[in-house]
Amino acid sequence: MASMTIAAPVALAGAKSLKATSRRAGSARAVRGAATAKAAAPRRAARGVLQTRAAITMDMPSAGSGEMTYNETGKWRENFDLSSWAAEVREVEKELKAEIGEDDVDHLNKILTWANCFYYGGLAVLFATPMLFGNVFAAVGGVNPIAAFMMSTAICARWTMVGHHVCHGGYNTAQSEGGVVTGRFHRRTFAKGIARRISDWMDWMMPEAWDVEHNHLHHYQLGEKADPDLVERNMKPLRSGNLPMIARYGQVVGLALIWKWFYYAPNTMKEMYQRKEREAQKAGEDFVNPFKTGELPSTVATVISGVVKPGGMAALVETAKCFAPYALFQFAALPALGYAVGGAQLATGVLLTSILADVITNVHSFIIIATNHVGDDIYRFETETKPRSDDFYLRAVIGSANFRTGGDLNDFFHGWLNYQIEHHMFPDISMKSYQKAQPKIKAICEKHGVPYVQESVWKRVVQLADVMVGKRSMLVWERGD
Repeated sequence: MASMTIAAPVALAGAKSLKATSRRAGSARAVRGAATAKAAAPRRAARGVLQTRAAITMDMPSAGSGEMTYNETGKWRENFDLSSWAAEVREVEKELKAEIGEDDVDHLNKILTWANCFYYGGLAVLFATPMLFGNVFAAVGGVNPIAAFMMSTAICARWTMVGHHVCHGGYNTAQSEGGVVTGRFHRRTFAKGIARRISDWMDWMMPEAWDVEHNHLHHYQLGEKADPDLVERNMKPLRSGNLPMIARYGQVVGLALIWKWFYYAPNTMKEMYQRKEREAQKAGEDFVNPFKTGELPSTVATVISGVVKPGGMAALVETAKCFAPYALFQFAALPALGYAVGGAQLATGVLLTSILADVITNVHSFIIIATNHVGDDIYRFETETKPRSDDFYLRAVIGSANFRTGGDLNDFFHGWLNYQIEHHMFPDISMKSYQKAQPKIKAICEKHGVPYVQESVWKRVVQLADVMVGKRSMLVWERGD
């Protein structure tokens, strides 16, 4: 695993400028999967070094310009009317944002309450079990699998639902008045600083670093070379290596067990420091970026191996500071409490249960996150687009996959990531709004013949694993797919 290049949590895709306004093809239809026919088509993007942009400004050639030849997979694009489709989509967005209010905040509080019940209920089970039933889990070292599952579910929920949507600004309008923050769930203050990180959302990642990597780079460069979460690129060494397939799949499983701390947290730090470096350069100031891995992700392995290089200790120190709040609480403070309550035996059980909870939450989040933007029916892009442009909305659809949607309980265990298409179209709306948006967006896509991928999360796991090991490849917009 140490030498492995990591799969980013969300591999992505999108679309280039489509200006054609003629009627849609009668045969176009929404599809779940797409054939991987590879008709040759001119590629417009240079295969240069990964860019990391704060904003996207480059226009792309239009579909109606005669510059593109579509293969069988891309036939839906021939008479697609982007502007008409986008107008309907924007109307949905306008309606949804106008409706966000206290009901949405109440819904968020309900989801947070569920998460807290899982976490503190898990702790109660963990500490009460030895008192009520003795050392019933002695055969497994005192590990309590029930408590581990409950705690892991809560950790996943706090990230994917609470921290995720609040940090996107999904509740800003309901939590501010006249430009003044009036509530807890406003992105300007949520989880900012060590005290709020502990009380609002404590995980392996530093919220400020995650904001750069996810909210800016990933969301506004979906499926492009500058997207830090592009699976095909991040897994290139594994995809093109000489390992037998069984060993490749083994690495995928191994990564799922540890990906949050091994890959994701260090890579968010890298992206944050790259932004600081760019800002310093613009200001004519000196700045040393401790995370230097080029276009490939930063991982615990690259951080440790870089210690022997000049200035390499800085990356290790910054990574340790990022990890410290969560690691100290989960793996030191909780076992210490266990020792105070029940001695060394309970302390050991608490520590091992906390470790198991972290492994489970890694796997859970890997399944519902890493699958969002990858598959042989999902597009990636070699060109850029502008935020909030018509193309931006289209890329959100054809570069993402939804899972089964509907109902708070179903959506809770999917981490609300089953609305990934709508989330990438409208990142700054509430969880409740996505439940309203999904059937409307799907209907609009079906009307205009835009592929709308929605499948069981387990089918998407197969797609993810196959792309990671090189068995499948994603669609490429510029190729005419």
